[in-house]
Amino acid sequence: MEYLTVKEVAALKGCSERNIRDQVKKGKISSKQVISNKNRHSCYMIPVSSLPDDLKSKYYGRLKKEAGTAPELKETELLKPHKKVVKKPFEEYSADERQEIALWCGIIREWQELRVKYKKKTSFDADFVGKCRLEYGERINISTDILYRKYAAFRENDYDGLIDKRGGWNRGISFMDDDVWKMFTRIYLVSSRPTVSRCYTDLKAWCAKNYPELYSSMPSERTFRRRIKSEIPDCVIEFTRYGKKSCFDKYLAYIERDYTDLNANDIWIADNHTLDIVSLSSEGKPHRLSLTAYMDAKSGVIVGWNLCDNPCSQSTLLAFRAAVLNGYGIPLGVYFDNGSEFLTHDIAGRGHRKKADWNSGDDPPTILSLLGVKMVNALVKNAKAKNIERYFLIFKESISKAFSGYSGGTILERPEDLAKKIKNREIPTDDEVAELLSTLINGGYNCKAYGGKEKRYRGMTRIDVWNESINSPEVMFRDAADEDLVLLLARTSRFQKIKRNGVCIELYGKKIWFKDENTSFHVNKEVYVRYDPANLDEVRVYDKETGRFLWVYKRTDYLDVPYDAKDEEGQNKIAVAMKHIARNRKAIVQAVAAYTDSDAIDVLAARINEAASNMDKMKICRPKTVHPITAAELNSEYPGRENIISVSISDELAALKAVNDRLEKTKGA
Repeated sequence: MEYLTVKEVAALKGCSERNIRDQVKKGKISSKQVISNKNRHSCYMIPVSSLPDDLKSKYYGRLKKEAGTAPELKETELLKPHKKVVKKPFEEYSADERQEIALWCGIIREWQELRVKYKKKTSFDADFVGKCRLEYGERINISTDILYRKYAAFRENDYDGLIDKRGGWNRGISFMDDDVWKMFTRIYLVSSRPTVSRCYTDLKAWCAKNYPELYSSMPSERTFRRRIKSEIPDCVIEFTRYGKKSCFDKYLAYIERDYTDLNANDIWIADNHTLDIVSLSSEGKPHRLSLTAYMDAKSGVIVGWNLCDNPCSQSTLLAFRAAVLNGYGIPLGVYFDNGSEFLTHDIAGRGHRKKADWNSGDDPPTILSLLGVKMVNALVKNAKAKNIERYFLIFKESISKAFSGYSGGTILERPEDLAKKIKNREIPTDDEVAELLSTLINGGYNCKAYGGKEKRYRGMTRIDVWNESINSPEVMFRDAADEDLVLLLARTSRFQKIKRNGVCIELYGKKIWFKDENTSFHVNKEVYVRYDPANLDEVRVYDKETGRFLWVYKRTDYLDVPYDAKDEEGQNKIAVAMKHIARNRKAIVQAVAAYTDSDAIDVLAARINEAASNMDKMKICRPKTVHPITAAELNSEYPGRENIISVSISDELAALKAVNDRLEKTKGA
């Protein structure tokens, strides 16, 4: 690739050098910085290929003019017929080739100017060749025939004919069969990454068996290597042999984020990192802790962090809580990825998750909504958008490697003596790591030099950048009182009904129950629970409908009794649990007595009184017109019943007594 200096480009464009430098700094003209051989200062070199088409044409036109054009030749008897050639533009040749073209053009012009002065021109041609050999030495290969051939090419503007192609006459030309090349790329461009030698050997064996007609014309292994280098793009090799992610990370364009208009506490970026440190847990088992951290996007300061066994929503909230309590205030927004430890219903909601029951809208208010913090979700598989990822690499190099339990990020980085240190317990404990972490992050990172792109902060530390930005007039620093933070940062459960054992929250797959002495009176009431993740001794219960605070429930560990509780400790737990149950039973009995402890009411008397009060309403209103009916008329209307009026009451009672006697004897059968 050809490069021009700023001075040469300015002369070509007809403007000042300052103008060209300004365009280079603004990115309008591509360039690279090199050290000048003259004064050892840094200077810009501009590739010719990046110039506009008009400047490129002007540049190559000057070079072509310097090389010269062929004069008219009247004597054609010495020239042999020249083969037809494919002419290429002058700018397609390299700088060395253009120098060679210019050299031969100068030689031919000098030869033609001197040749016209001699009568015996053929004798002069031999003398001129001798002169050129003495003058140019090994720089050119010249003879009378070569001179004539070069002149013929010069006349036809055939620049290829002016170049010495010895040793490279077939450069770029391959006699490889297309099918052979396709088979080779098929076995070379695979994720197992075989070597060229292995692919060449396999290809020869395959062709010998299946395509013997191609075997004899197969080129050498070196030919395949040259063609790989000249023909297959590096991005294709990276994609097929090293994977899509590696290819896109190296060869795709990336977005430059502008932090100029951003202020401190505008955005906090959160992420998790598994420490490259093996430490001893409280049970004495070696393991690796995880770090949840928040970084201020403007300054790069790590504002809050938390250590946990595995990344989870609890650690996300504790790290945010630590940042607020450390004095950094409350941000305007947070930048999360799409992990389940961040997209939690009570911290910030489920984001853009698609599952219907995750975004039902029937959830209590989230912590970030109460704080007025906006959540932004990163695109899936877009780790480049979070500059906190780079901090974790710094953490590994500057902090993790200082611990005796350093394990490395991969198996290749793992120290050989790590297993011995773990066996001899020569590794730190979790408490030791947590104790040193505050000093190493605050003093070892936050107080180091700011490495961002804003030049106005050059020479300042990260914490100085945060302090200067947060104290600028346009920034509104948001914070809350300690007593309000306890409520604002409290976690929230989903809506639930109060059960016999009270309300519960679920942590690490285990339910923790809370209740008070009056829980039995509120069973089946719909509520939600808010709790401080740093203090799980009690929770606050809120009404679902109104959102009003109702009660404080205490933790009920006394109800958690082992199934096989035969020892003294187990029996004591059972006794404590039964005591609480008995207390609740007594409370229910007392409540029942409170509602029923009154003089008995005579229900019959109450009903007689009610009936007597209504007797004045008992009035029969007969119509004024009455149609009398006599016994004779009745008997005439109902034949066979002539003697119905003569039946006495004593006869009816006797018949009824007979029926009762029969029922008594048969027992109702």
